[in-house]
Amino acid sequence: MVMADSLEAALEAAIRRFDGTSPVTPQVHHHFGYVGDTAGAHRRLRMQLVLEVVAEEGGSAERGLDVACAVEILHNSTLVHDGVEDGARSAFGLAHGINAGDALCAMAYLQLLEGPSLRPPEQTVLMTRALQAANFALCAGQAQEIGFAHAGAAEDDAYIEMIAGKAALFAVACELGALVAGATVERTQAYARLGRTSGMALQIESHVQGDPMSRSWALPGLASLATARAYLAEGDALASAAGIDVSGRVRAFFARALRPAA
Repeated sequence: MVMADSLEAALEAAIRRFDGTSPVTPQVHHHFGYVGDTAGAHRRLRMQLVLEVVAEEGGSAERGLDVACAVEILHNSTLVHDGVEDGARSAFGLAHGINAGDALCAMAYLQLLEGPSLRPPEQTVLMTRALQAANFALCAGQAQEIGFAHAGAAEDDAYIEMIAGKAALFAVACELGALVAGATVERTQAYARLGRTSGMALQIESHVQGDPMSRSWALPGLASLATARAYLAEGDALASAAGIDVSGRVRAFFARALRPAA
């Protein structure tokens, strides 16, 4: 597996290739911790997950680095937009925050589209479509969460729909990792289902174990560590039925990330 410092080096190179003279460059650098005192430890879960699936499917980690960077950059575009939605956390203000988040979204797709020349064009098309679909699902989930904030609470069914959308990047990280390794479309879809289900467990654990003061809406009764464990078990069943993640590498990744619910 690629070491954490190598992941960060690859991600920084992917970011800096888009450097320019506009204000968006120092804003992006600030967000990723490349200037001043903003640097810190980052889990890079979605980035790692791409490479875990590549390794599970017998592919080369180096061939998946550009894809992993694309997923991580897209995730960070949502973090910048989250800061805009919560004005107190916005580093750049409303207008620049929206623009910087949009710029990161564009960078994610350019990173994917301008990948290694040896990658078959049809594979890049599949990857781009998958990442776009995940982005759309993520936006839908975010819209639902904003609705919860306005209502002050979430109903069970709406909550499940919301976390499924928010888990879209975990799903696509698994899907893209499988595509990098040359898996069939059917197999990549099985990995996507595994990533979505396990990612939903991670979202629930984050809500239950996180700071309640950071959320302006009440969790439904369904949101519990028991429910998170149930989604992990569903992921195990999906993997077994589809004959994927035979070594348990991806399951172990989610267990480490989830920690209290595993």
